[in-house]
Amino acid sequence: MAEIEEINDPREVFSKLTPTYDIQRAATTDRVKKLGYYGLPILKRPFWGWEIALYFFFEGISAGTYVLCTVAGLRNREQFGAIIRRGRYLSFATMLFCPPLLIADLGRPERFHHMLRIFKKSSPMNHGAWALSGYGIFASLLAALAWPASTLPFGLLRILMRFVQWLMPERLLTLLGMPFALAMISYPGVLLETTANPLWSHTNFLGPLFASSALGNGAAALTLLSNNSDDQALHSAIERFENFSSAVEATSLALYIGSAGPAAKPLFTGKQSKLFLLGAIGLGLIAPAILRRSRVKAVRHGVAPLLTILGGAALKWSITNAGRESALDPELASKNAPSRTGEPFWGPAKPSTSYPPPR
Repeated sequence: MAEIEEINDPREVFSKLTPTYDIQRAATTDRVKKLGYYGLPILKRPFWGWEIALYFFFEGISAGTYVLCTVAGLRNREQFGAIIRRGRYLSFATMLFCPPLLIADLGRPERFHHMLRIFKKSSPMNHGAWALSGYGIFASLLAALAWPASTLPFGLLRILMRFVQWLMPERLLTLLGMPFALAMISYPGVLLETTANPLWSHTNFLGPLFASSALGNGAAALTLLSNNSDDQALHSAIERFENFSSAVEATSLALYIGSAGPAAKPLFTGKQSKLFLLGAIGLGLIAPAILRRSRVKAVRHGVAPLLTILGGAALKWSITNAGRESALDPELASKNAPSRTGEPFWGPAKPSTSYPPPR
């Protein structure tokens, strides 16, 4: 047997075992190199790029609009028919961005279909792949059926469209697609919570936060689509829901920050702090709540919903990217597990993390 080469420096061992070590080490700061483990961060930072943050944003608008249009159709299809049709087109258009963004971030795009070979109930990522696939089918069908058959150029196409509408009633399709849409608006936050990242894992409110933000963005998008409408009942209904969704989002955000405790530090002192404080909270929540009470229609139905949508993008971008800083923070990483006494360093105590006191 060949003589095994002796390596005294543990860093060389890590470097030979995996090239990921060198990538991680090159990205760390001097503070991490000093307090980490042989120059390596204690936690592995997520390698998600800009694709995932934009995916969270587009899928939120698409699924949020789908849910609101479905509820409006069940309530009064005749009154809200025009905005429902526009909402179906918007749901389909924004959904088209989601598969390319999600698949491009996998690193091996040709392996996306592997996610659909099984259904793993313990994996939010697997749930998301199935939810996106099912949701895409129903969003596409409803967008096609929303097109009036009378406007088609050929008589044969009009007959075919009416037959399809008879074969697949719109109300049945919307109800069948609702479970997928509800999964789409909530699973991104749940997915982040299941990681070991301190910013995401020390809370149970990322799911409600992302879901309420998605519904708020969907309502804002419908307000922009109905800006030229004179239907005051429609504007009042959407405005009431915007106020409600903003209140729920603000409450979820407060509960998220409160339950995360010191683990939320990267959102207030890191590179994403300005985007989070000024963009997500200032322009995304506070400013629209004030502008929706303006007497100027262009401000209420134009500027306010646009700021809501931009705030939703800022919220998901800042929380997603601040997780990279959270993983590289040696202080947060060292307190990521419960103490030896069984008491957590932050967040509510959980029965599953209780340990016997040290001897």
